[in-house]
Amino acid sequence: MAEALGLDGKKVLDSIHYARAYNSDMQILFTENVEDLINEGHNIKLIVIDSLTSTFRTEYTGMGRLAERQQKLGKHLATLNRLADIYNCVVLVTNQVAARPDAFFGPAEQAIGGHIVGHAATYRIFLRKAKGDKRIAKLYDSPHLPDAEATFKITEKGVHD
Repeated sequence: MAEALGLDGKKVLDSIHYARAYNSDMQILFTENVEDLINEGHNIKLIVIDSLTSTFRTEYTGMGRLAERQQKLGKHLATLNRLADIYNCVVLVTNQVAARPDAFFGPAEQAIGGHIVGHAATYRIFLRKAKGDKRIAKLYDSPHLPDAEATFKITEKGVHD
């Protein structure tokens, strides 16, 4: 994709910092370390957390630990929002959803993590697979944009509609 835009692919990959978190404490620590990287002079403008709640769900099982999980998750999300505000960067998180079989109005899915995750996000976009190699992005929560859908494809040349 970088080369299709006239960029050196190796150089682009070299500018990406990557860490895999095996538990929620590691995920939180990596987030806190982003500020250190920025202060060391790294021009970080995008922070991506793939599957925000998966480590939390694995470690904090059952209703007895729900409050503890939600408090820890809330603090983590507050740190991410603070990074975005202070350093003018984008924080993008992916998350799992669960079906809402009782939903007559609104989305038939709900984000795992409850209201804490929902209220921490400025924009919420639901991605789903369509026919063939197409995908659909549905914006369903935004402070100033109406709900809308867009169809796109991901190719070697980038993201295209």
